[in-house]
Amino acid sequence: MKVTLHDISRETGFSISTISRVLGGSKKISASTRTIVIEAAKRLQYPLGRIRNSDDADATLNIALVTDFHEGEFYASYFSGFARAAPQLNIRLSLLSLHNPRVETPSHLSHPTDRYYDGAILFIPAFTRVDYQDLLRRLPVGFPVLSNAIIESPVVPTITFDGYGGGTMAFQHFKDQGYARLGLIRGPADKAESSYRTMGFRDACLRTDGAIRIIWEYPGDYLYHSGVDAFQSWMRCDPRPEAVFVANDLMATGFLEAARVAGIRIPEELAILGYDDLPMCRHSQPAISSIRTDFEALAQTTLRVLKERITDPDHPTGIQSLIPVSLMHRQSS
Repeated sequence: MKVTLHDISRETGFSISTISRVLGGSKKISASTRTIVIEAAKRLQYPLGRIRNSDDADATLNIALVTDFHEGEFYASYFSGFARAAPQLNIRLSLLSLHNPRVETPSHLSHPTDRYYDGAILFIPAFTRVDYQDLLRRLPVGFPVLSNAIIESPVVPTITFDGYGGGTMAFQHFKDQGYARLGLIRGPADKAESSYRTMGFRDACLRTDGAIRIIWEYPGDYLYHSGVDAFQSWMRCDPRPEAVFVANDLMATGFLEAARVAGIRIPEELAILGYDDLPMCRHSQPAISSIRTDFEALAQTTLRVLKERITDPDHPTGIQSLIPVSLMHRQSS
């Protein structure tokens, strides 16, 4: 039978709230209480995480970076941001790339002592609120988890990019360039960050009272071929959108390449704006304008918040933080 906080409470005589604070690493617990609780937890074989105290606050932290890796520049850029930020904060990262994250994530993190993890960062866009609730039930009390993928009504601290602001920024760019007939290639409907990018773009358009309109939308899936297919749909439009906001750079690249093959002049006949500003944007011909997401800034903020939660569990942290985005204007728009 699984050992719970109730079992440790009965063993020691301390309240469940006290047990929880000890196992969470709170500094507001006496040394004697801490020793009694930890020894009881070990006797009962409760799955303890690495319990830290103020004496080891400057020690190297071991963090698991958990994702469902997919081939492509996005994940390379995401990992690169963390690789640059981690040494600055005395953090050692372990990359866990999972093929079936709903099944594998709890089993990989449920006994963090074995792997010396002090905490975990998850970037699994398919995870829902229910997935996180299930994960938290299976982890040791006090084991900190943060997410870089936004979810509706988050149950763990979430640090991600301002997708809504990015969509708004994309619209403003087209407006400033004088475009009036706009198009939108959406990302997957089941991914929250895709919805925020779309909503930001649409809402900004609605505020123009019809002076600038979205006359065409295409349901993309974030893959290259989706951009190519979207271009075939764009070709059948009458009238055609003058400028198209694409929810990620890989689809934008496919869209642009298909347009070039068809002899469409960019940006004279078709302006294109992507999202994430991956290296492919700079290497395309013409170079693609894109909403820039700073992965190192994301990593620095994420690791700093996680470090605060590990070294000082009583430190208050917000449930959701948004990293600002910016716009890189290139030849495609």
